[in-house]
Amino acid sequence: MSETVTVKIEINGVVYPVSCMTGEEDRLIESSKEVNRVIASLSNVSELIGETRLLAMTSLILADKLIEQDNTSNNNNLNELINWLEKATERMNKVAKLLENK
Repeated sequence: MSETVTVKIEINGVVYPVSCMTGEEDRLIESSKEVNRVIASLSNVSELIGETRLLAMTSLILADKLIEQDNTSNNNNLNELINWLEKATERMNKVAKLLENK
């Protein structure tokens, strides 16, 4: 059974204690850094954005990045499958020709 640990992360200047599984601390810290990068970029556009709206917009941007990454990954997997099928078809055609010539 894995144990949990509490990591203190800072988001937009506020420190939050967050629990995670042992060994996932670095990933949690990197995630909080990414959230802070997005917040900083949005804050550069307008300092008049309220915190709730800022966090909502940050969430949407990060969700969009995740969806885009998933779509790219799916397209790469599909392209790999197509390439494999093309090569397999070529090999089967060569075998079929060899059998026809016997």
